[in-house]
Amino acid sequence: SPSTSSSASGRAKMSVCGPGSKSTPSSSSSLSSSALSSASPPAKVHRARKTMNRPPFPQVLSFVIDAETERLEELPLCSCRMEAPRVDGFSARSNRTCMAIESINGELVGCTKVIVKGETMRPSSRVSLMVLCETHRSHMVKHHCCPGCGYFCLSGTFLECCPDVHITHRFHRGCVSVLGCGRSRGGVGVGLLFCPHCGEDASEAREVTIPPAVPSSGSNVVTASASSTTTTPSARMHCRGGGVEDVVALGDGGVDSVGPSLVLPNGKPVCPSALPPGDRRAALQRAILTQDTERRKKLRFHPRQLCPAAKQGEAQRVLLMLMEGIDPSYQSDSQNRRCALHAAAQRGLLEVCYLLIQNHVLDVVSIMLCCECVSAESSVFVVQEEDGSTGLHHAAKLGNLEVVMLLLSTGQVDINAQDSGGWTPIIWAAEHRHIDVIRALLNRGANVTLRDKEMNVCLHWASFSGSAEIAELILNAGCPLSSVNLHGDTPLHIAAREGYIDCVTLFLSRGADIDIMNKEGDTPLSLARSDTPVWVALQINRKLRRGIANRIVRTERIICSDVAQGYENVPIPCVNGVDDEGCPSDYKYIAENCETSTMNIDRNITHLQHCSCTDDCSSSNCLCGQLSIRCWYDKDHRLLQEFNKIEPPLIFECNMACSCHKACKNRVVQAGIKVRLQLYRTEKMGWGVRALQDIPQGSFICEYVGELISDAEADVREDDSYLFDLDNKDGEVYCIDARYYGNISRFINHLCDPNIIPVRVFMLHQDLRFPRIAFFSSRDIFTGQELGFDYGDRFWDIKSKYFTCQCGSEKCKHSAEAIALEQSRLARLEVCPETAGEAGLPVLGPS
Repeated sequence: SPSTSSSASGRAKMSVCGPGSKSTPSSSSSLSSSALSSASPPAKVHRARKTMNRPPFPQVLSFVIDAETERLEELPLCSCRMEAPRVDGFSARSNRTCMAIESINGELVGCTKVIVKGETMRPSSRVSLMVLCETHRSHMVKHHCCPGCGYFCLSGTFLECCPDVHITHRFHRGCVSVLGCGRSRGGVGVGLLFCPHCGEDASEAREVTIPPAVPSSGSNVVTASASSTTTTPSARMHCRGGGVEDVVALGDGGVDSVGPSLVLPNGKPVCPSALPPGDRRAALQRAILTQDTERRKKLRFHPRQLCPAAKQGEAQRVLLMLMEGIDPSYQSDSQNRRCALHAAAQRGLLEVCYLLIQNHVLDVVSIMLCCECVSAESSVFVVQEEDGSTGLHHAAKLGNLEVVMLLLSTGQVDINAQDSGGWTPIIWAAEHRHIDVIRALLNRGANVTLRDKEMNVCLHWASFSGSAEIAELILNAGCPLSSVNLHGDTPLHIAAREGYIDCVTLFLSRGADIDIMNKEGDTPLSLARSDTPVWVALQINRKLRRGIANRIVRTERIICSDVAQGYENVPIPCVNGVDDEGCPSDYKYIAENCETSTMNIDRNITHLQHCSCTDDCSSSNCLCGQLSIRCWYDKDHRLLQEFNKIEPPLIFECNMACSCHKACKNRVVQAGIKVRLQLYRTEKMGWGVRALQDIPQGSFICEYVGELISDAEADVREDDSYLFDLDNKDGEVYCIDARYYGNISRFINHLCDPNIIPVRVFMLHQDLRFPRIAFFSSRDIFTGQELGFDYGDRFWDIKSKYFTCQCGSEKCKHSAEAIALEQSRLARLEVCPETAGEAGLPVLGPS
């Protein structure tokens, strides 16, 4: 159908003469830990004052032995005004993008501006070297970057130390320098607090709040949920060993946005900011703050103590065990071969799960149920129990979305892992009606077509749970509604047996078969209890389906009495007996060609050649007939039998300058539509046009009407399905586009065996660039037959890439079968050109 659009590079145009016619990604800021930690070792900083020799990543001294020792402790000062030498390749590794990160009330915003200078800077030796844009370089020099965490303090809540009226040192409450850091049992530091920039007493620092500005195009928000993936807040913070990096005071006001962190023995960081704000993050912070004190007690642990500690949510004990090198994948017989991650996931203990995942090291030799590592750098693992279940199974079963998301974010769990019963995590979530977990699993690509040991798919379990909302999600994910299990039950069988009307209604609306029988010979209707809503719904559906099946022809609906709205001589009704599509309304019906830009058509009456006939222009002396070679109309206003239908000549009808009567026989097209036509919905080709009366051969049908445009304009239009080339051989070429303005002819489909032909006609003007396109019947057309003309080979050269002809004619040249045969024939010619020559087929060769 010409109503089908395409985006072909060429223009698909219909023509009168048939065959033979013409035819930046943007780079984003990389905030990954690998990019930020790839700098060379920090440059040594020489200060005017005498300092202690420190490692590149100093740890805060945690305990004071006596007052003399406290006086000997040296404060680590900032290096905000120092510029390290240029590091070869460092700017390239950062994509020449600023590496600054701003901390705004717990939300991290990364800058994506282009850097100008390649020299690196950092606020202290705790923080990795950074290349910065000019804006953040100026803020670094002004001491607006926190030396403790490396985040810029440009908006949000933070502390300010003012050693001078014109100087402000900004830092976070949790990043103060601590001397004599004795800690209470609650983990709150009680030592002396100093500004991490200048070493002044931090007790005099004031808390300030600067409202955040509207994010610009040069910033990239890094949310807390993404912190556990490639863009981690800890990417700029690296401490060697297991010491506490920062100290934070946990007051009644909640948890500070930037808290303490440490590095586990396997080299992975533990950062509370990886968890969402709340009790879980606070518990992890307290565990980090107290672990130094507890480790000094030199406690000894056995691996079998890890699982009970994880099960009870004792994050502090779990952390101590991990720091002592306890294997987190240890499975104890007393715990039914369950590892600590299973226990924590089942209880929804987010902070414990995070610790275990960060420290998980796979040992395929000692753990029989772990799968092998994928590569030397990444240990992608699935720890399974004897029954094959994983931590993700338990978290999905309990509906703990936080734990599910945490496990999925690691990329180390098999989302489609099947336990001993063949059940996947999404099956467990479907059975227990955890819709949020199901959405999360589907977003990560969970397979809903996997079958359990009894051949049930996920939809069977959703039906068993009675949740129509979950069932719809699973159906939309591609789970087949017709799936049968080992007993021959479909999801409709299960919903009918359990009496879930919402699921039954959903399945019926999706076309579920109510007559299918399981292996016991039961249909869904026979399984439903009598006189229940489910039984009634199934009965009604069966009667409706039988009524539809017994109907021979779908009843046609008259959806418009006249699509022409009175602009034609006869009304043109619109009917639909195929679907529920309404009358086309995406165009403006017009009876004559229109222009949306100046075409400069010569309509000057003095330029018209005209006749001086006083009869009906039937004589050979008629000048208009002579311009057409002869008058091609008979007395019934039909084309003569000898009219060339393959290469139709131009027809010049009498015009307004002629002396003849308006009823002369050489005025046919300008008289308008006289035959009764109907717009109707076809089975395969959208809308079409058919005759409501018998139409003799040579009768005028209608004119192809639309918007007159230039060929250049046609080449830039997106939808080229309604273009009709006027085939002017001299000068610029023009087209008629019926996409937005047109008449009934815009709905006429292509027929490989056409029954109408297009003819170029001139009447109101004789400008050869703009002929009128008139359709005449090429043979007798009977009532009810569809009208169609040949769109031309150049149309199908473009459109055959997107759809094929559906005319159904025995002479069809553009169907899928015909195209395949033609391609096969051409392939044979390429292989055996000498055979083609013997058969008399044309063979192309060098000229």
